[in-house]
Amino acid sequence: MADTYTHKDLAGLCGVSETTIKSYRRKFPGFIPVLTRGKPIRFKPEAGEVCLKIRDCFARGLSVNETHKVLKEHFKEEPSARQRRAPAQPTVADAQPPAAPAGVSQEYLEKFFTTAGQMMQGMAGLATAQAKAEQRLRKIESALEKLLEVETENKALFARLLDHPAASAGKGGAPEPESRPEPEPVAGHKPEPQASPEPRPEPRVRARRIVNVRGPEGEVASYSLERDTPPSTERPSDDFLNTPIVIRNDQGEFLGVPGRLPLAGFVSILIDGADDIAARWARQGEAWVFIMAAPDGDSHALHFISTTTPRGNLVVQLEQLDINGSPTSPQFLQEFFRQVKDKA
Repeated sequence: MADTYTHKDLAGLCGVSETTIKSYRRKFPGFIPVLTRGKPIRFKPEAGEVCLKIRDCFARGLSVNETHKVLKEHFKEEPSARQRRAPAQPTVADAQPPAAPAGVSQEYLEKFFTTAGQMMQGMAGLATAQAKAEQRLRKIESALEKLLEVETENKALFARLLDHPAASAGKGGAPEPESRPEPEPVAGHKPEPQASPEPRPEPRVRARRIVNVRGPEGEVASYSLERDTPPSTERPSDDFLNTPIVIRNDQGEFLGVPGRLPLAGFVSILIDGADDIAARWARQGEAWVFIMAAPDGDSHALHFISTTTPRGNLVVQLEQLDINGSPTSPQFLQEFFRQVKDKA
């Protein structure tokens, strides 16, 4: 058995893989003679020369049919294999991959095409990830544009607020009423002394800082004057204040606070620990509005309405939240309610 070959021996002789030797056997079964069919299969000594010739033909770029003709010129083909091969027509599967340049093995070509396929898959994944990143970037750009629009509107609002007190100051005080000539005294008639009219109390004003503005002299303060109105005594009934507080989520479900927290307890949590917060109730249609004003001018207005759940329970629903006069989104309202609920 010293001069026989196995698949592994033929692969080492030709410098290719065992898979390539097996493909040689499938394509040219009559030229690679088998000595024994046990395991491992052993081939006759001339099988080594046949495999070397097949390798050289493929390296020169010859097709399977052309290589078969070369093998017929140098080696003997078994008749049984020739009969099996005769009716077979060349198929796409028999097509040989692009010929390797001189000195490049078939195994190297197979590894090259496998690596190239993996690289193409990686590039496809990279393109998909890049497309997703571009979508996220467009969303971020859209959000930034909205923020810039809001900032522009705020600047315009501040400018109008600053121009209003300046214009009022430029007009000066109200013009004094024209002095009417006193009637001349009639002879023999003593004029009665006229009671001096009581001075009308001037409305009190209080200064509230709106925004810092640097003036031409370097000052940085700006104030808006507003009339000091007496605090409102309007408030909801005790029944309304003792009704459990709820909110509705995006699915229309009623969500309350554990322990059926009443509206009065909810309001108490809002103002608990807050310094210098001016709070009052106001009536707007069917809703009661709880307004909280901070010293810095920020205001929160919470709208509450009386409603009934599908189970027939009477509740008070937090319907809307306005910050500085602008309604917030339903998502912001739900997050605000959750934060207050966590403090309960």
